[in-house]
This record gives sequence, C-alpha cells and structure tokens, in this order.
Amino acid sequence: MNEVQSRVTGLTQLKKWFIDDALPRWATTGFDEHSGHFVEGLELDGTPDTSGQLRTRSAARQIYVFAQSASLGVAPIDGLAKAETAFANLWKCAWISGERPGYARAFNRFTGQVTDPSRDLYDHACVLLALAWLLKATGKDMYRARIDETLHAVDVTLAAPHGGWSEDSEGTTPRRQNPHMHLFEACLALVEVTGESAHKARASELFSLFKSIFYDFHIEALREYFGPAWEVGDTYGSGRLDPGHMAEWVWLLRRYAAVESADVNRLCKNLLHAAQTLGADTKSGFLVDEVSGQGAILKSSRRLWPQAEFIKALIAQYQGTEDIAHLHLANEIAQQLFTTYLAQTPKTGTWHDCFDLNGNSVATSIPSSSHYHLWTAVAELLAAPECFSDKRRVT
Repeated sequence: MNEVQSRVTGLTQLKKWFIDDALPRWATTGFDEHSGHFVEGLELDGTPDTSGQLRTRSAARQIYVFAQSASLGVAPIDGLAKAETAFANLWKCAWISGERPGYARAFNRFTGQVTDPSRDLYDHACVLLALAWLLKATGKDMYRARIDETLHAVDVTLAAPHGGWSEDSEGTTPRRQNPHMHLFEACLALVEVTGESAHKARASELFSLFKSIFYDFHIEALREYFGPAWEVGDTYGSGRLDPGHMAEWVWLLRRYAAVESADVNRLCKNLLHAAQTLGADTKSGFLVDEVSGQGAILKSSRRLWPQAEFIKALIAQYQGTEDIAHLHLANEIAQQLFTTYLAQTPKTGTWHDCFDLNGNSVATSIPSSSHYHLWTAVAELLAAPECFSDKRRVT
C-alpha cells in the first residue's frame, strides 16, 4: 500500500459501503416491481414511500445511477435492466408531446397519471444525464433518439430571453443557476459518452453563462437566484448562497477543463474557498444548507448531499492541483459520514438525510436524491488515480 492509499481509508470505506450496501438496497427496496418505477424515497424506517408520488428528476437520477454503475461494472446484476424498464415507464407516464413537448414534472407511479404537468428545466437535465449513460451502457440507438427529442423540448418549450433557459414551462421566477448547472452536468456526460461537438458547444454556452451571470466576481462566490433578466437583488433572494452548489461547480468545472482545455484554476480555488469559509459549520466541519454572502447561516441545517459534493470538489481539486491536503480533507469528511449520516441507520444502505446544527437528526424521509449525490462521489473514486481503482463487479 502506497502513502496515498494508506491515507484514504474513509474514502475506500465509502466506496465499499455504497457498492455493497446502498446499490443493492435501492435496486430492491427502492424499486417498485409492480409499477416498474424507482421510488421517490424511503420512509424513516427504511420501507418504500407509499404515496406513489414520483418526480421526473428523482426517477431519472436513479436510472442514471444504475446505468452508470452498470457501465462501470459495479451494479447489481439486474441494475441495468431495471434502469431500462424505469426509463420506458418514465417516458410512457411523463412525456407530453405537441407544440410544447417535454416531461411532466411529477406523476403517480401507481396510476401513471400526471400530477404536475409543468415542464421543468431541472427535470430535463436529469433525463439527459440518464439517457447519456443508458446510451453508454447499452449502445442502443433508441437512447440517442430520445436525447435529441429531449434537447428539442428544452430549446422549444423552455426557450427564454436574456440567455439560458426558463425555469419551467410556466416562466416561474426567480430564475436559478441550479437547473443550468445540472444541464451543464448532462452536457458534459453527453460529450464524454458521444464526443459530439453539438454537446460540447452547449456545454461551452453554459460555461459562459456561469462566468457572466452565476459567478459573482465581486464576492468571489456563486449566486443562486436572479430576476427575469438575470438581475441581482433582494427581491429575488440573490443574497442567499448555497455552499453545496459551490462545491458541485468545482467538480463540474474540472470536468469541463478536461474536455475543453479551459483554465478554471482560479474559479475552482475561489469557489472551494467560499464554500468552506462561508458554509462550513464550525462544530462539525460539514457544509450547511444556506448562508448569506457574509457567512450568516440562513438555514440551520445540513443535509447529506452537500457533504457528498464537498468530497467530490476536494477530490477534483486534488487531481487538478496535486495538493494532497485536499485528499486528506476529503478522506476526513468521508470518515465522519460513518459516525453521523451513515451511523445507526434503520436498514443497510440507508442514511440520516439531515441534521440540525446541534447534531440532531431532523430528517423526515430517506430521499432517493441523496443516493444520486453519493453515487457521483463514488463514481469519482472509481475513476480516480490508481489508489482508488480497485474496481470489482457486484453480483
């Protein structure tokens, strides 16, 4: 074992836990065999959600997790088949055709009936991410056709003035960077899977939007909320910042630099610094959910997903700078997950999704969305240098 390997035991443990426990749990308890859909989440006792409500973004993210994990050789043996079944049923339930096509925001998995017909940019970004990895994992041309169909819906139904795309088909405000960030993630996946220049061009358009709108060079941090023409002001909640998203952008910018040779060093350094200095809870070291530009805590809670994004950002910075301090901190956070979020859980492969700042669990469910965030961190470990590369197939 080399020096780096000896210092990443927490990250190794996280990877093993996810592959051995989380993936099998969400492929069984988290999948409704009767309806052929992944579930929105689990109850606090680890049993499936019984409401039947399912958001398109949640369904798509689970499809993505099992498609990519199958492609990387670590999925449960039926993981890819369930992902394909779930996508077929997602399209059947949620796709709306016509002059303003797209995926409905939510439906009931028991009845197949749409419960929210709004077409949402965030949802379409998640669908594109799922489709990219379904294409990679299966090689089926039908997924390429669905990608083109979905991108057409984004451009037609969610077209917006002043750059970027609308929040949804209703033109909801404030406008947010977050759906655009996930569209950027999807475009990078499409570039990595297909190599097509059109996807790279769209990713570059979103990178330009990040530099011109989302990243505020005056405060050297990421803004979340804007007016209809990307105005910044209290009316739109522009002073509310999200440390987890700052970390997520570090990871995405490093990926973009790998496909487009962009210089993102200063941006990544500043974003990670802002996430840590503005958003780290002084008691636990974990990232809190929301802060002001001056570091005042606006939400006295810390969900699991920002911690997964923090780990990813630190790994990306370690790879980009070779500063081992980033790797040490990522490992430390991973170790702390096992004494907090992943400790004394109701069933293997589950977690406590949210704590208050006194360390009390305040979660009301075990959402599948956090499964996606954890997987993206584990996928980075699988793709990272040799010290993380003990890939194996789970059967």
